Amino acid sequence: MKNIKYILRYFVIILPLMFITLNAQEEEEEVVIEEAVVEVEAPAEEAVVEAEEAVVEAEEAVEDVSIAEAIEDSADGGSPLSGWNIGVAPSVGYLSGATFTSIPTGVTAVINTPYGFKLGPFDFNISAAFGGYTGSHEGETGTLNFNPTVMGVGGNLTFNVPFIPFDVFGEGHVGMVGNGPGVRGFGGVSLESLLKKGLNLPFNLLVGGEVFISSDMAGVGNPSGWLSIGARLDYGF
Repeated sequence: MKNIKYILRYFVIILPLMFITLNAQEEEEEVVIEEAVVEVEAPAEEAVVEAEEAVVEAEEAVEDVSIAEAIEDSADGGSPLSGWNIGVAPSVGYLSGATFTSIPTGVTAVINTPYGFKLGPFDFNISAAFGGYTGSHEGETGTLNFNPTVMGVGGNLTFNVPFIPFDVFGEGHVGMVGNGPGVRGFGGVSLESLLKKGLNLPFNLLVGGEVFISSDMAGVGNPSGWLSIGARLDYGF
């Protein structure tokens, strides 16, 4: 009986100690696990922050590149007027119809657009022409002075002559000539290959003959026209 009592006392003392020891071990394991989780989460958070910073830097780099490209495009002719030309030519008449006893002289202005296409060996561009001229007619009742104007839309064809630093061109416009519908044409030699492409200058010189034909030149139903010589200076934007 004494042995049984001793054994019971032993279990009464030992069991609580065992439970205390097990609880202490479990608490230590929980602390170790929590520390391990913190150690794992910390590098993960740092990696996320670094990734976000890398994304921001990449976006800033893309913006810088876009700005630089925009500036470069602007410097290289990214202007809205790039490809447009405007030219002015004095027009001196030398032959006319019966409507004129004084052959018209004046000025023709042409606006060339960057819109066009290739037509075989020719380059075609859309353009518009405007002009003002002085003319007169001496009749039985005296001298009638009138100033025909030109407004037309059309285009020009240019052909580059191989091995020669100039081009052959022809342009035509349909619209109002004088007081009625008519056409205006201009053809000759262009120095674009030499001045703009060869010497990199912003202007071009065109020399040739100009023709004006109207179905009603003076407003009295008289079809007429005249020929002139012109030299036009084109400026390219």
